[in-house]
Amino acid sequence: MWKYILYVPLMIYIAYWLIAVIRKRMIGEIYEACGLALYITQIFWSQSWLRLNIQPVRIIGFILFVPAAFFVASSFATLRAKGKPTDHWESTTAIINTGVYRITRHPMYLGTAIWSIALVLVIQSLVSVILAAMALFCFWMASAKEEEFNLDKFGKEYQKYLASVPRWNFLKGLRNLKP
Repeated sequence: MWKYILYVPLMIYIAYWLIAVIRKRMIGEIYEACGLALYITQIFWSQSWLRLNIQPVRIIGFILFVPAAFFVASSFATLRAKGKPTDHWESTTAIINTGVYRITRHPMYLGTAIWSIALVLVIQSLVSVILAAMALFCFWMASAKEEEFNLDKFGKEYQKYLASVPRWNFLKGLRNLKP
Protein backbone atom coordinates (compact mmCIF):
# COMPACT_ATOMS: atom_id res chain seq x y z
CA MET A 1 0.00 0.00 0.00
CA TRP A 2 2.80 2.44 0.84
CA LYS A 3 4.11 2.07 -2.72
CA TYR A 4 0.89 3.48 -4.13
CA ILE A 5 0.80 6.32 -1.61
CA LEU A 6 4.28 7.45 -2.72
CA TYR A 7 4.26 6.41 -6.37
CA VAL A 8 0.96 7.91 -7.52
CA PRO A 9 1.62 11.52 -6.37
CA LEU A 10 5.10 11.40 -7.93
CA MET A 11 3.69 10.20 -11.23
CA ILE A 12 0.92 12.83 -11.13
CA TYR A 13 3.56 15.52 -10.58
CA ILE A 14 5.64 14.22 -13.48
CA ALA A 15 2.52 13.98 -15.67
CA TYR A 16 1.70 17.66 -15.03
CA TRP A 17 5.30 18.59 -15.74
CA LEU A 18 5.28 16.47 -18.91
CA ILE A 19 2.06 18.04 -20.17
CA ALA A 20 3.49 21.53 -19.62
CA VAL A 21 6.74 20.83 -21.44
CA ILE A 22 4.95 19.06 -24.30
CA ARG A 23 2.79 22.16 -24.76
CA LYS A 24 5.93 24.32 -24.83
CA ARG A 25 7.67 21.81 -27.15
CA MET A 26 10.67 21.58 -24.81
CA ILE A 27 12.09 18.33 -26.17
CA GLY A 28 14.96 18.08 -23.68
CA GLU A 29 12.61 18.37 -20.72
CA ILE A 30 10.25 15.82 -22.26
CA TYR A 31 13.11 13.33 -22.27
CA GLU A 32 14.08 14.38 -18.74
CA ALA A 33 10.55 13.88 -17.41
CA CYS A 34 10.25 10.48 -19.10
CA GLY A 35 13.64 9.44 -17.73
CA LEU A 36 12.64 10.43 -14.20
CA ALA A 37 9.33 8.58 -14.55
CA LEU A 38 11.22 5.46 -15.60
CA TYR A 39 13.70 5.91 -12.74
CA ILE A 40 10.90 6.25 -10.18
CA THR A 41 9.14 3.24 -11.68
CA GLN A 42 12.42 1.34 -11.38
CA ILE A 43 12.54 2.16 -7.67
CA PHE A 44 8.98 1.12 -6.91
CA TRP A 45 8.16 -1.74 -9.26
CA SER A 46 11.23 -3.65 -10.42
CA GLN A 47 12.05 -5.35 -7.14
CA SER A 48 9.75 -8.32 -7.47
CA TRP A 49 10.68 -9.72 -10.87
CA LEU A 50 13.42 -12.27 -11.59
CA ARG A 51 15.83 -11.06 -8.92
CA LEU A 52 19.36 -12.11 -8.20
CA ASN A 53 21.04 -11.63 -4.87
CA ILE A 54 24.75 -11.05 -5.41
CA GLN A 55 25.90 -9.10 -2.36
CA PRO A 56 29.20 -7.63 -3.73
CA VAL A 57 27.30 -6.26 -6.73
CA ARG A 58 24.71 -4.75 -4.40
CA ILE A 59 27.47 -3.06 -2.35
CA ILE A 60 28.94 -1.51 -5.52
CA GLY A 61 25.46 -0.19 -6.31
CA PHE A 62 25.15 1.44 -2.90
CA ILE A 63 28.60 2.99 -3.31
CA LEU A 64 27.55 4.48 -6.68
CA PHE A 65 24.79 6.43 -4.93
CA VAL A 66 27.51 8.71 -3.48
CA PRO A 67 28.88 10.13 -6.76
CA ALA A 68 25.35 10.23 -8.17
CA ALA A 69 24.17 12.36 -5.25
CA PHE A 70 27.27 14.55 -5.58
CA PHE A 71 26.61 15.28 -9.26
CA VAL A 72 22.91 16.03 -8.74
CA ALA A 73 23.27 18.12 -5.56
CA SER A 74 26.28 20.11 -6.78
CA SER A 75 24.59 20.85 -10.10
CA PHE A 76 21.52 22.25 -8.29
CA ALA A 77 23.70 24.37 -6.02
CA THR A 78 25.84 25.67 -8.88
CA LEU A 79 22.82 26.45 -11.07
CA ARG A 80 21.29 28.54 -8.32
CA ALA A 81 24.51 30.30 -7.36
CA LYS A 82 26.19 30.89 -10.73
CA GLY A 83 23.49 30.58 -13.39
CA LYS A 84 21.92 34.00 -12.82
CA PRO A 85 18.40 32.59 -13.17
CA THR A 86 15.65 34.94 -14.30
CA ASP A 87 12.43 33.43 -13.02
CA HIS A 88 13.01 29.72 -12.50
CA TRP A 89 16.18 28.16 -11.06
CA GLU A 90 16.80 26.38 -14.39
CA SER A 91 16.34 29.52 -16.48
CA THR A 92 19.98 30.47 -16.45
CA THR A 93 21.23 33.53 -18.27
CA ALA A 94 24.91 32.66 -18.10
CA ILE A 95 27.04 29.72 -19.14
CA ILE A 96 28.24 27.93 -16.05
CA ASN A 97 31.75 26.60 -16.42
CA THR A 98 32.77 26.41 -12.77
CA GLY A 99 32.41 23.77 -10.09
CA VAL A 100 31.05 20.47 -11.32
CA TYR A 101 30.29 22.08 -14.70
CA ARG A 102 34.07 22.17 -15.34
CA ILE A 103 34.05 18.36 -15.21
CA THR A 104 30.89 17.52 -17.15
CA ARG A 105 28.39 19.57 -19.14
CA HIS A 106 25.35 17.80 -17.68
CA PRO A 107 26.08 16.72 -14.11
CA MET A 108 22.39 16.48 -13.20
CA TYR A 109 21.63 14.05 -16.04
CA LEU A 110 24.87 12.17 -15.36
CA GLY A 111 23.95 11.85 -11.68
CA THR A 112 20.49 10.50 -12.45
CA ALA A 113 22.01 8.08 -14.96
CA ILE A 114 24.46 6.83 -12.33
CA TRP A 115 21.53 6.48 -9.91
CA SER A 116 19.73 4.30 -12.47
CA ILE A 117 22.80 2.10 -12.86
CA ALA A 118 23.22 1.92 -9.08
CA LEU A 119 19.60 0.80 -8.75
CA VAL A 120 20.20 -1.99 -11.25
CA LEU A 121 23.12 -3.20 -9.15
CA VAL A 122 21.14 -2.96 -5.90
CA ILE A 123 17.86 -4.42 -7.14
CA GLN A 124 19.37 -6.95 -9.56
CA SER A 125 16.27 -7.70 -11.58
CA LEU A 126 15.57 -7.99 -15.28
CA VAL A 127 12.83 -5.35 -15.08
CA SER A 128 15.28 -2.98 -13.42
CA VAL A 129 17.76 -3.46 -16.24
CA ILE A 130 15.10 -2.71 -18.87
CA LEU A 131 13.78 0.37 -17.06
CA ALA A 132 17.31 1.66 -16.44
CA ALA A 133 18.27 1.23 -20.10
CA MET A 134 15.24 3.26 -21.16
CA ALA A 135 15.95 5.90 -18.49
CA LEU A 136 19.60 6.14 -19.59
CA PHE A 137 18.47 6.71 -23.16
CA CYS A 138 16.11 9.47 -22.01
CA PHE A 139 18.79 11.18 -19.90
CA TRP A 140 21.29 10.98 -22.78
CA MET A 141 18.75 12.47 -25.20
CA ALA A 142 17.87 15.18 -22.67
CA SER A 143 21.57 16.08 -22.57
CA ALA A 144 21.76 16.25 -26.36
CA LYS A 145 18.62 18.38 -26.66
CA GLU A 146 19.82 20.66 -23.86
CA GLU A 147 23.00 21.24 -25.85
CA GLU A 148 21.00 22.17 -28.95
CA PHE A 149 18.94 24.59 -26.86
CA ASN A 150 22.04 26.14 -25.28
CA LEU A 151 23.76 26.51 -28.66
CA ASP A 152 20.79 28.52 -29.87
CA LYS A 153 20.69 30.50 -26.63
CA PHE A 154 24.40 31.24 -26.10
CA GLY A 155 25.98 30.74 -29.55
CA LYS A 156 29.75 30.66 -30.02
CA GLU A 157 30.49 30.95 -26.30
CA TYR A 158 28.62 27.69 -25.70
CA GLN A 159 30.37 26.12 -28.70
CA LYS A 160 33.71 26.78 -26.95
CA TYR A 161 32.30 25.21 -23.78
CA LEU A 162 31.23 22.13 -25.78
CA ALA A 163 34.77 21.76 -27.08
CA SER A 164 36.39 22.02 -23.66
CA VAL A 165 34.10 20.00 -21.34
CA PRO A 166 32.83 16.46 -22.06
CA ARG A 167 29.12 15.66 -21.97
CA TRP A 168 29.25 12.81 -19.41
CA ASN A 169 32.82 11.54 -19.34
CA PHE A 170 33.72 13.00 -15.95
CA LEU A 171 37.05 11.11 -15.89
CA LYS A 172 38.13 12.98 -19.02
CA GLY A 173 36.77 16.16 -17.45
CA LEU A 174 38.89 15.60 -14.36
CA ARG A 175 41.97 15.03 -16.56
CA ASN A 176 41.26 18.28 -18.42
CA LEU A 177 41.26 20.38 -15.25
CA LYS A 178 44.18 22.72 -15.19
CA PRO A 179 45.95 23.17 -11.84
